[in-house]
Amino acid sequence: MDYRLPLLLSFFAYSPGFCTPIMYALREFHYINLKMNWADAQQYCRANYTDLATIESMADNNRLKGIEPSEAWIGLHDDPLSWKGIGGNERNSWRWSSTGEFTERDNHNWRQYEPNNYNGQQHCVVMNLDTSLDDEDCNREFYFVCYNAANPPGQRTFVLIRQGMTWTDAREYCRNHHTDLAMMQTEPEARDLGTVKGPFQVWIGMYREPWRWSDNRNSSFKNWRNGQPNNYLAVQYCVFLNPDYTWGDNDCSVKLPFWCQTVPKKKIYKLKMKIKTNVDLSNPALNTQLLQKLGEVMSEKDLANVKLRWSIQPRKQEEEEDKNECPAN
Repeated sequence: MDYRLPLLLSFFAYSPGFCTPIMYALREFHYINLKMNWADAQQYCRANYTDLATIESMADNNRLKGIEPSEAWIGLHDDPLSWKGIGGNERNSWRWSSTGEFTERDNHNWRQYEPNNYNGQQHCVVMNLDTSLDDEDCNREFYFVCYNAANPPGQRTFVLIRQGMTWTDAREYCRNHHTDLAMMQTEPEARDLGTVKGPFQVWIGMYREPWRWSDNRNSSFKNWRNGQPNNYLAVQYCVFLNPDYTWGDNDCSVKLPFWCQTVPKKKIYKLKMKIKTNVDLSNPALNTQLLQKLGEVMSEKDLANVKLRWSIQPRKQEEEEDKNECPAN
């Protein structure tokens, strides 16, 4: 088998002799040495650039270095209007484990002063002894309630599991043995769930994904300083860059310098390559592995934002294009 992935990857990223060379313009970051609150900084960036800075990788984070160290806003925030009280359609709103959705007509009998995201770590929901709801740290262990879907729909049955688990482990258990963690969309369902749970505080299927970028991107990359985020005094919903380039949460009304970004228009470039191998390259699993390896190398070369897609041409079309290959430089 003539197959050398490292050589292939290097050639993919840097060979200018290809018929269609790869070109990708990274987003540009701009340090603005004006002190504004987070909302005003967002408005300034949108008026003069593209938006507040989105950081999707350590390579992005490192590209901010070189400016005199200073605390400065970036685009990450956790808007409380999206999750206090009722559910919504924002990325960081409450939703149900089984559907990924939550609506105003769903039951949201929050305890007074809840949800509050205490210490910045409460992103899952328990039903209290009095059947009110409370946000909690997903890593705590509670009993939990699963539900079984019924036919016709709308007649769910609930099952109490008397074993302490984290919210994620409880969800996995429910999905393996029942339908999912409990959800309730009517008052009768809420009463049934309250009866089944008995005298216990239990996990139910409500959760949310905290933090979203100003440009509405969703990224798993985070670079929090130790002990952050902590939602100190329950007013810290915006993120700033520390002088050491780690992140912290802060009161959005605080005035700081900030980072804007300019995002170039997306461009698609096709790259033709030949691989001599006796492996079946039409195998979807192999294609996924190759794209993953390509993505890792792109990320190492500060090209984490390049999106890759696998496409195999029909044999006849491939043979016709072979006749028209561009000349070597």
